[in-house]
Amino acid sequence: MLDLNRLRVLVAIADHGGFTRAAEALHVAQPAISQQVKALEASVGLELVDRKTKRPTQAGAILVSHARVAMTELDSAALELEELDGLRRGTVRLGAIHWLEPLDLPALLRSFVDRYPGISIELHEENARVMFDMLETGDMDLVFSNLSPTDTVHSGLAQCELFTEDLVVAMVTGSHLGSQGTCTLGDLDGEGLIAFRKGSAFFETVDSALRIAGVTPNFVMGTSDLSMTRNLASRGLGIALLPRSLAEIDGPPIDVVEITPTPPIRTVALTWSESGPRSPASRAFLAFALDWLGEALGREIRR
Repeated sequence: MLDLNRLRVLVAIADHGGFTRAAEALHVAQPAISQQVKALEASVGLELVDRKTKRPTQAGAILVSHARVAMTELDSAALELEELDGLRRGTVRLGAIHWLEPLDLPALLRSFVDRYPGISIELHEENARVMFDMLETGDMDLVFSNLSPTDTVHSGLAQCELFTEDLVVAMVTGSHLGSQGTCTLGDLDGEGLIAFRKGSAFFETVDSALRIAGVTPNFVMGTSDLSMTRNLASRGLGIALLPRSLAEIDGPPIDVVEITPTPPIRTVALTWSESGPRSPASRAFLAFALDWLGEALGREIRR
């Protein structure tokens, strides 16, 4: 029976050109390398390494060739076992912004947990840029977020756009703009506005659209909760630009005004490490999520 560890030593000698460098590559003492080679030669009854050239003999080269195949197969088997174990008890660290409608994140998570009951989910709500930084440092696996007009994919990250959504103007019922049914962004010049989380991708989408329209935004109030932004607007504490899905939900009554001629849009994306999520559990989540989202949103979503 050939010993796998001894075969790895022989392959290392072939790859690194001798006993000394093989020992360095394997992080063992050189005498241990020599002992392993002698034991391997004894088991096959042939000289496997020329002691003068420090290179494999003809017999050694044959064994190295077959050893490489065996090592590749065993490494693949170890990886598959690791994947299987990870799918039984792994963790997915998921980042998400507060408002993802019409994407039903709880429904996605319910379906995933039903498929992989041993995998736990750690869900974090944060600013998109903070979550992107966490992706880069390996502290998060995948992120659902808005993209700002100036966003580019960070180096080392991969991204796919999931959907876009029009923004509308939300304000207290009975206001002068609300009675019109439509307005331009220019009509908001001088109006008191409610800002959602300054520095966020959503804030930059709103701020950029207003400035391009020649409006200097007059933010009179700020909040870190997009649903609260709607509630504040319903009380007449300012005017808010909101995703249509949020403005039209059941809640305190507001006037919803269409923006003409072209409304700003928000873009929602899923982002992960360019080399792929690190753990078996997070890789399974990415594959599952893309299939599930494709069905839910009615279109194919590719990496």
